[in-house]
Amino acid sequence: MVKMLEDKLPVSFFKNNRTKLAAHMADESVCVVFAGRSITMSEDLVYSFFANRNFFYLSGIEQEESILVLEKNGNHTRTTIFIWENDQEKEKWTGKRLSVSEVKNFSGADEICQLTHWGVFSAQLLKKYSCFFLESERSLEKEFENHILSCPGSVAEVKPLKAIMTSLREIKEDCEIEFIRKSIHLTRDAMKEFAAFIYPDKTESELLAFFNYTMQKRGCFVQAFPPIVGAGEHSLCLHHAVPSGKLGNTDILQLDVGARWGGLCSDISRVFPACGEFTKHQKMLYAAVRACQESVFAKIRPGVTILELNQTAKETAADYLSEYGIIPRDEKNVSEYYWHSVSHHMGHDVHDISDRNKPLQPGMVITVEPGLYISEWGFGMRLEDDVLVKKNGCENLSSFFEREEDQISSMVKKPSSGSC
Repeated sequence: MVKMLEDKLPVSFFKNNRTKLAAHMADESVCVVFAGRSITMSEDLVYSFFANRNFFYLSGIEQEESILVLEKNGNHTRTTIFIWENDQEKEKWTGKRLSVSEVKNFSGADEICQLTHWGVFSAQLLKKYSCFFLESERSLEKEFENHILSCPGSVAEVKPLKAIMTSLREIKEDCEIEFIRKSIHLTRDAMKEFAAFIYPDKTESELLAFFNYTMQKRGCFVQAFPPIVGAGEHSLCLHHAVPSGKLGNTDILQLDVGARWGGLCSDISRVFPACGEFTKHQKMLYAAVRACQESVFAKIRPGVTILELNQTAKETAADYLSEYGIIPRDEKNVSEYYWHSVSHHMGHDVHDISDRNKPLQPGMVITVEPGLYISEWGFGMRLEDDVLVKKNGCENLSSFFEREEDQISSMVKKPSSGSC
C-alpha cells in the first residue's frame, strides 16, 4: 500500500516529455501550461484537486494554480514552474503543500518561482516572444490568450498545443506501460476481493461502497473514474451512475472500474452472476461478447484504425445476434443492441486524448470493450481489457485477469442458504 502511494514516474520521464514538446515548437517561442484551479464545493470547501493531465505529463506536479513555462531559444530550452509559497497557517487547515525543493526534484525544472512573481514574469514573456503555444480551449489558458492578444501593440501569435500533446501522449513510454500494468494488477486484486461480496439482495450502494473500500485499502484513493456498478436492468445503461438498484437472484452485476497508479489508468469491465451461475440467456450473451473481444484482439496491429476495430466487433456481434434470433439472419445493423465504440485510448486519462482517425502505432494503449445490450432479455453485458499495440500485433496487458465464464463464476462466493 505504501509503495503504491509513493511510487512516482522518474524525473527523466518529465524532462524527456518537455524535450519532445520543444522539438515541435518554433524557434524563439514559449509554451505555457496551467495546472488549473480548485473548484469550490460550498463556502470554504473545495472538491479534490486533479491537475490538467498535460500539466502533469510535463511536470509531474499535482498542485492547484501551478504554472509551467517552457521557453525555446534555438537549441536551448528552459523550464520554469510557478507554485504558491508554503504558508504554515494555511497548512494547519488544508495540509502540507509541496516545497520548492520537492517540485524541483519531481519535475527536474530549471527554476521554481513563487506565483506572486507571475505577473512580472509573464509581462517579460510578452516582450521577449511573439509566438505562444497554449491549450486555448481551457479556461485559464483562454484568459491568458485574451490577455496576450489584448495588450496594446501586441503582435503575438497563439498556436494550439492540443494536437502536439495528443501526438506525444498517444505513444507510451516503458515507464508508463509499467505503471498501467501495476494499475491493472491493483484493480484485479480489488475485484477478486469484491467478487466474494456479491450476493442476491445486495444493493448497488452496498456493492459500490465495498468496491471503493477494496481500492482504498490498497492505497488507491483517486480511481481512474467513478466505478460503474449496474445490477439487473441497470446493466443496460453504459454509464449507470446512481446506485439505486438491488441485485436479484438471477441478475447479473456489471462492474466497470479502474485504478490509477502513479498517474496512469486502467479500465476493466467484468460481469458477475448474483448466484455464481449464469442463466441460459446470460451464457449466450457472454459467449457473443467474448467472441467480439477475440475478433478485435486478432485485428489489432499497426496501421489499423479504431473505426476498423469497431466494424470487426459489429460484424461478429451481428453473426451471434442473428444466430440467437434477435435480428434477422441477413441483418448487419446491430446499433439497437450495440451503440458504443469498441475502443478508446488510455493513459494519463482513462479516455486519453487521441486522434481517433489515426492508424494505430506501436506503443499505443487502447481498451477493447465490446458490449451487447438486449432489452428484451432485461440485461446487457460488457467485457473490457487493456491492450498494448506492438510491432506485429498486440499484447493484452490484462490477460492474467479472469475473463472466461467459468472463471467469473468461480470468483463469486455462492450463498450457503437462500433461494439461489
